[in-house]
Amino acid sequence: MKEQIERAIEHISETNLVRRIFWHMDDKVRDLRYGIQQGDDAIIVGKLVINIEGPYPLKIGRKTGLIHTCSDIVVMGGRPLFALNSIQLDKLDDSKEIFEDLKRQSIGLNVPIIGGNTQLETNLEPCISFTVVGELIGEPISDSNAKRDDRILMLGEIIEGDIGQRIYRAKVKFDTFLNLIKNNIKINASKDCSRGGWFGNLTEMLIKSKKGIQITSVPYPNIGRYMGTYLLSVPENMVKRVLEISARHKCPVVEIGRITDELKISIGDEVFVDEKEMYELIRKFPYKKPKK
Repeated sequence: MKEQIERAIEHISETNLVRRIFWHMDDKVRDLRYGIQQGDDAIIVGKLVINIEGPYPLKIGRKTGLIHTCSDIVVMGGRPLFALNSIQLDKLDDSKEIFEDLKRQSIGLNVPIIGGNTQLETNLEPCISFTVVGELIGEPISDSNAKRDDRILMLGEIIEGDIGQRIYRAKVKFDTFLNLIKNNIKINASKDCSRGGWFGNLTEMLIKSKKGIQITSVPYPNIGRYMGTYLLSVPENMVKRVLEISARHKCPVVEIGRITDELKISIGDEVFVDEKEMYELIRKFPYKKPKK
């Protein structure tokens, strides 16, 4: 597991250089609340939540790209409104089937694709990117505000299978999460389990929150796999209500650990990331807390 943990941690630092290069761009945008300096799942300008994903290899993006892009909008407390896509094809022969797959994602999620760009280039690899614009339904939920004694919950099923299965699982997760917000469940921090897997994204939450965790269960053995589930940091007294609402939506939810002030990541009695390593990760990670 040690090698998997090292790889997951490497993943979360992959964007450090580019974020430092563009660091002061945030200062040029009026009403920007979450941008480069926060490095959260999406950017927020005023009430708008915006995310871009890709380029995906076309065979992946055509069945799941829009789903993934919407996921980061929801996990920050937004409702996806509409989408754009940019697609690069090497031939037009199968393009109708490809666009029908994109339409299935769009209709299934109720997120209309209203524009984009299509390019035909025979000597380049077919790929696709998506941009989704959403709107906050309340206050933003960051990935950086985990509190001592919070419980970390994993919400949702792994996004896999055919397009229909992926849409269904994503919608159940989206509806459950947004319903938690509407029912005034206090969510101190949340994050999508994407690049770096559940362990990598959990570690990023801890780095930004300057906290540690006692992991009490392992929700999935491949800790670095893209899952598409959500990590929620909630006060202990909210766990029961989260379970009740999740059960009504038939959405899986499991508790995986407790937030601590000790800067270390422990599974049982074994420490996998110690205090010295955590301090170093925090020191090197480019991050600035969002403005109130």
